[in-house]
Amino acid sequence: MHATTRGRLRAMALGLLGSAPEAERAVRTTERALASYGPVQRARRGPGPVPDPGPPPEAVLARVCLGRLRAREARRTDPWDPWADAPDAPGLTPAERLVLVLHDLHGVPYETLATVLERAPAAVRQIGARARARVRGAEEMPAPDPVRLRAAVDAVLTAAREGDTAALRALLDPDAVLRADRGAVRGGVRPAHGAPAVARVLAARAAAARPALVDGAPALVAAPDAVYVFTAPAGPITSIDVLADPPHVSRHAITT
Repeated sequence: MHATTRGRLRAMALGLLGSAPEAERAVRTTERALASYGPVQRARRGPGPVPDPGPPPEAVLARVCLGRLRAREARRTDPWDPWADAPDAPGLTPAERLVLVLHDLHGVPYETLATVLERAPAAVRQIGARARARVRGAEEMPAPDPVRLRAAVDAVLTAAREGDTAALRALLDPDAVLRADRGAVRGGVRPAHGAPAVARVLAARAAAARPALVDGAPALVAAPDAVYVFTAPAGPITSIDVLADPPHVSRHAITT
């Protein structure tokens, strides 16, 4: 791999993973994957079918880093503090971080990221818009459609009461994240990442919840005083924040 390309990939990996050793390991994994296509295969000339040159290096690196980000979220067990999040990436999902760093900072086309995320390019653009709004600040997040959000929250409650994890998964983005603050963790709510894991938590914990409004938006409240706040900007639910610490809950206007 040319030194310039390697340096660019390392900068991308560092932006995604936030650790120089992790970034270096991701680049080495990318190099091994690209080597499987081989320089002879890439340079072949003459008659006959042209060998597949393989995906672009940026796409391979993106897959490697996305896997590491998802694994990191899946292992996360520490309580979440919504007012002490990292300033550069407040509550971003792995997919949001991928699009924000690779497209916005390094110019990787949406079409390339669409193949990595297995989404349509238009959906990847929406992911990017959502990530930018989060970084700019919650006050700039687009206002949710209350009718559509209420339908989604009601569907979650119905599926949770029926123990229907398949229906819950269908309501969630594949990269959905469930975050829990210290009070929620003490109450038995575990952080989760990915639609299957989040669906299992909802099936186990949200069945006894009741509909509510949190700051005017449809939500759920479950005993003892746990609030489930949903984000679904344009389609499936992308994140659920479970708050039970009194200082966190008191910051919101809750109507039941």
